[in-house]
Amino acid sequence: MKKLFLMLSLLPFLAAAQQSYILTGKLPAVKTPTKAYLTFLKNGAWVETDSTEVKNGKFQFTGTLDEPKDVILAVRPTTTGKRDYISFILENSKITLESKSTLANALVTGSVAEKENSEREAMIKPLTEKIMSLQKEYGKKNKDGQFEKPIEIRKKAGDAVSMLVAEIKNTNRKFVESHLNSYAGLSAYNLYILDSKFVAKEEEPLFNRFSAALKSSPLGKRTLEKIEIGKRRQEGSKATDFTQNDQNGKPFTLSSLRGKYVLVDFWASWCVPCRAENPNVVKAYNALKGDKFEIVSVSLDAGKEQWLAAIETDGMPWIHVSDLKYWKNEVAVMYGINSVPQNILLDPTGVIVAKNLRGENLTELLKNYIK
Repeated sequence: MKKLFLMLSLLPFLAAAQQSYILTGKLPAVKTPTKAYLTFLKNGAWVETDSTEVKNGKFQFTGTLDEPKDVILAVRPTTTGKRDYISFILENSKITLESKSTLANALVTGSVAEKENSEREAMIKPLTEKIMSLQKEYGKKNKDGQFEKPIEIRKKAGDAVSMLVAEIKNTNRKFVESHLNSYAGLSAYNLYILDSKFVAKEEEPLFNRFSAALKSSPLGKRTLEKIEIGKRRQEGSKATDFTQNDQNGKPFTLSSLRGKYVLVDFWASWCVPCRAENPNVVKAYNALKGDKFEIVSVSLDAGKEQWLAAIETDGMPWIHVSDLKYWKNEVAVMYGINSVPQNILLDPTGVIVAKNLRGENLTELLKNYIK
């Protein structure tokens, strides 16, 4: 009876112990005085948060996480300053990194999330290598800057790349569907299924299949928020209103254009594909401008001078707004824009009727919607 009481009294402490990690490194090749540094991703930046001495080729970190985390572990000899590092998923468990040579070649054991994610990466790797090989082979240019391969051959290579990209997404989806109770599955869903142009109403049902524990986890809550933001740019949704300063520092409000079709175009002066698309946008604007149509360009620039210079150079005489916060532009964040160029087309009532219309036939595409 006393033993049972003792075990029951220890349960809270045993549970607490399971919510911590013990990260042990074994690097027998390290002989010189060295330190190990543990780096976490915080607010979009990698921050070194812990360090320890490497003694006799061994080191150890301990701590507690609210969920598994992507980390970078580095060792730097204090005499030479050279850096050797590895990235992996850290979780609350006993994890070991062991290598007879460099830390970069270490075998990571003890992290279920890392093991499962490595299995996913192994399936993706051959496909990405094929893409890189095609891009290297068919993207070659001569000394005059011209492509070596004829356009017909390069188009076939481009089609092959598109098929490989689709295969990668399908592989990620299959991985997610077979890992609905694992952090690695939810992480892959967040990163690769909810990509820069996902359609919320199409992808939300898969999120609902994850376990209740995962959906209520910190990552689950961030994922749900990402889906809700994605709904703001899906067809059929009422466009979320915004106010942002134009190039003259005067506030502009989107809803002031009610009664017109409005193309809200997300771009930046530093974005090469955006600048290549601008002539098509200019052509469409010149053909359709008037009482029924307007364009509002939201720039993800960080510098006003570059922004204004690009507007002038590309000859874009419509409405331009920006808060010059780069990727943290408040309108872009509001609509979940994390790649450019992107656009949404609003009807006169402010409802999104199309998105990501582009190309040489942009004018004709817009005419199909503007009545």
